[in-house]
Amino acid sequence: MDLATCFRSFQLSQKAIFTAAAIVWSVVPALSNGPNLVPDESATAPNYWCTWYAQNYWQQRGGEITDFDQINNPNAREELTYNHLYDQEEGWVTTYLPRGRSDYYFLIDHGWQTKEADERTVSGSKPFFSLQIDPRDFEEYGYAAPQESLRLFNEEIISNGWRGLGLWVRGTVTEEAARTFVEWSRHAGVEYWKIDGGGIKDFHSFRIKKEIYPELTLEYIVGTGPLNDLWDEPGRSSYPSPFAPGRQNNKAMLNILQNTDVFRTYDVAPILVSTSTIKRVGDILNQTHNDSKFIGILNLQDDPQVAAGMGCLIASKRHPNYMERTFKGEDFHHQIRGKRLIQKRMNEIERFGRWQRIAPAFPAGIGSFSASSEELVDSYPHTQRDTWFRPCWGKMVYQSAPAVMSRNMPLPKVKTKGDAPYVMASTYPNGPICVATEGRVKPTDQWYEPQAKVTISVEDPSQPIGIFGRYESLVIEFDRSIRNVSKIWAQDLLAESAENIKGIVKKSDRSIEIPGEVIDRIGTSAGDDGDISVPGMVLQLKWD
Repeated sequence: MDLATCFRSFQLSQKAIFTAAAIVWSVVPALSNGPNLVPDESATAPNYWCTWYAQNYWQQRGGEITDFDQINNPNAREELTYNHLYDQEEGWVTTYLPRGRSDYYFLIDHGWQTKEADERTVSGSKPFFSLQIDPRDFEEYGYAAPQESLRLFNEEIISNGWRGLGLWVRGTVTEEAARTFVEWSRHAGVEYWKIDGGGIKDFHSFRIKKEIYPELTLEYIVGTGPLNDLWDEPGRSSYPSPFAPGRQNNKAMLNILQNTDVFRTYDVAPILVSTSTIKRVGDILNQTHNDSKFIGILNLQDDPQVAAGMGCLIASKRHPNYMERTFKGEDFHHQIRGKRLIQKRMNEIERFGRWQRIAPAFPAGIGSFSASSEELVDSYPHTQRDTWFRPCWGKMVYQSAPAVMSRNMPLPKVKTKGDAPYVMASTYPNGPICVATEGRVKPTDQWYEPQAKVTISVEDPSQPIGIFGRYESLVIEFDRSIRNVSKIWAQDLLAESAENIKGIVKKSDRSIEIPGEVIDRIGTSAGDDGDISVPGMVLQLKWD
């Protein structure tokens, strides 16, 4: 099958899903303002929320840090307990993402498996890859048979509104052990494994799950540092990621993407998280686009705007807890840090999950990719407050990423009088279009959101258009006349109905221009009080 035929086949299968959703919309009575543009059915793309950042923040939580050196991974493992998940006042399962749980797996990270070697019953398992629950942390179901304890765990997660239980593992297990663990997951209904290292020589687990439990999604990685390469060299126009041609993790990345459901671009330090991640995405897609052998979908580091704009998944780890642990009087969090205040941007995660109901993420090899030759360079002086990565303490850290990127559509055009945001756009295989902007970092400003006039070109004006981020204005140009459009529906992805903005946008025969203040208002209109998330909305043109 040639690439064009492969892409078209993928489009047709995805359009069938979207058509079914459209039928649902058509029979739901219109609310006071207009129709609900967001399907009621939960997202099917394998996004997840992960416990790791909460585990880290819970160490010495409750005031000023008393022992800086005791904040580490082994101690973070000890914070993953039944009570921390299910406490009715502040449990991670019971209180986080109240409007987004059904779109996300709840993934338990490092620390859930037994730490006692004599309790591991499967030959060929590893200390961090046994799929056996630590009964001391999870007594409520930890003493049942392993596959049954996983079933009980999964059912309790689902009963709290989440899509299901996801599992963190690490290491390379034997083929026999892998088969046992896939069978246990099938018994329990567990549908996601985050394999945080190992297993990429023979891909036993991936091959076996395809054979006996295809509903199981596997994520593989090649470990890399929290910063991109050459980060301490001033004056460069580009700072390549570890996945760029010739860099250390290039070959492993290309191999994994041919043998996995999901490839995670891996953890990055918090201040330059978006810049680093955008560069990694660009370096990967530049080598994999229009090549159907790259079947894995990219999973990003908790950046929903970038993921929406580039057709990717997210591994969200952010949580709303703030100023509950301090170092020298400041909120201290090596994973969530800084002026961006990720803790107050939980609605971004919920909006992204709802966008994935409309437009599910798609593989790295599906469709085209384009990037601007210009890269934007961000930088910031790092201290011990900013990251656990000691080599950058006391140094200026530099990162770069393409100014503009797109998949399956022309590059957006960007006009600005000052600094430009990062701009991304994609046409999804099932039809919808998405455009997104992301903020910047400079030595004098740890986070800011410059705005620009962004123009995108859209082939099919009947498709939903996702809009994420901030704009001076957004111009949408179509390849055919929209003169007879009767309504232009716009809706916060968290809202239950749309409003007609036809009278407040600039409209021509083949384009509309939406002022940035309209995007700001509508795209945050259903947000929670105190939440500072950027806008996330969907647009739909309607003909009578």
